[in-house]
Amino acid sequence: MGERKGAAARDLLGWVLDRRQILIKLGAFAVAAPTIVSCGEDDGAVGNDTGGSGGAGGGSGGTSTGSGTASSASATSASSTTVGTGGEGGADVEGGDSLDPSIFDGAASCSMTTTDIEGPFFLDDNEIPNDINLFRSDIRDGHPGCEFRLYFRLLDGQNDCEPIPDAEVYIWHCDAEGYYSGFDDQDPSTPYAGPIERTPDNLDRFCRGVQLSDRNGIVGFTSLWPGWYAGRPVHVHLVARINGSTTRLITTQLYFDADFSAKVYASEPEYAARSTNIPASSLDPPRGNPAMPTMKHTPGLITATLNVIVNRA
Repeated sequence: MGERKGAAARDLLGWVLDRRQILIKLGAFAVAAPTIVSCGEDDGAVGNDTGGSGGAGGGSGGTSTGSGTASSASATSASSTTVGTGGEGGADVEGGDSLDPSIFDGAASCSMTTTDIEGPFFLDDNEIPNDINLFRSDIRDGHPGCEFRLYFRLLDGQNDCEPIPDAEVYIWHCDAEGYYSGFDDQDPSTPYAGPIERTPDNLDRFCRGVQLSDRNGIVGFTSLWPGWYAGRPVHVHLVARINGSTTRLITTQLYFDADFSAKVYASEPEYAARSTNIPASSLDPPRGNPAMPTMKHTPGLITATLNVIVNRA
């Protein structure tokens, strides 16, 4: 993927777009109201694997972008030890049906996955004429960084946690140096103070991708571990909606254990230059009950596995 639909670059100065109206059309401000549900026999989070972060219990974990309602949430996930490594390029991530649902066996599933704000660097290819197609599993675009594989299973909290197929799951995050694609005037050493809604400034689309969930509700991405930037803990953005719908199932951000992130930065060569004197605010997850996948790190590879439980009604 990554192939451009138009060979010539757009004239961004001549492009006039009412972003707010488009985001409303795409469901950026409509998130299904969360309700407390219980799925499975366990109400607790599954234990971590080699320093990863486990799921959170009930409580308010963030602000929903639709109603502003804080949700009780648990972002629980299975151990990632059974996830295949697949070799360079993450070939085993291609196509949800190729992923073995057993990688989620034993995952405690209770309550709704925590909702959170969208953030200032959202970009949907549907809103931009002749943009590249973001429906892809490998979203690295040649950028350096430790390979990072993310596996999500989308579950219906109103229907005994049945898998939700054919849902669009979109993730985006910064690269190893703390920069987001598509936008200029970023300084990872300084907290971002710009507008929440921005018009893209360039054609870069690294660390952004969309996948359709398979019959088991599963999607997988191959990316690179995000770098840190001032003012925010390390995170990955995630939104999901039923294909063709304008209402989102969830808007959230995934966070990671501070010690886990610090060890990755200190041990992986692509992050060495920025691995000293990292502010605590760029490592510590937010208080409350943030969505935190189960993590595993071996040299050169990080895996994350997460059940994303939503109210489909």
